[in-house]
Amino acid sequence: MAENLDLHNALEKLVEKLSDWGDALILKLPNLVLAILAFVAFWFAAKHISKFIRKVLLKKVGQESIKNIIEKTVYIIIVSVGFFVALGILDLDKVLTSVLASAGIIGLAIGLALQGTLNNTFSGIILSFLPRVRYWRLGRYQRFFGKDCRYQLEKYCHIAK
Repeated sequence: MAENLDLHNALEKLVEKLSDWGDALILKLPNLVLAILAFVAFWFAAKHISKFIRKVLLKKVGQESIKNIIEKTVYIIIVSVGFFVALGILDLDKVLTSVLASAGIIGLAIGLALQGTLNNTFSGIILSFLPRVRYWRLGRYQRFFGKDCRYQLEKYCHIAK
């Protein structure tokens, strides 16, 4: 008989807990709908703004790869801002804090681990914006015919015989 009472009390507590969860869900439903709408709005804004940047602002950039990198970077930044706004609307302060802390730690780890690779990547991006400069010129010097090393360092210049 005592086992029946314990089971009956456990079931009552379970039903009470589920009822409290249902009430909390109903109270948070407007915030959930608003957060979803905000995230969708940021998603559409990111889509259109990145296309706008690609078409209008990047007319001077000739390389498609640079256009793609800038377009996707703008898209990711706007969607990330929308994600954090949606978490703020849902009053998930602890989740928001932990996500921001995790993103900071992951960014620091990736930045330290891929330092050389990121350096080369950004150098390549910067070089792609610079105008094309031809440093080498073919020339004839006395009896030698080869490349003129006027603008290069000497150890990189080899004159062909």
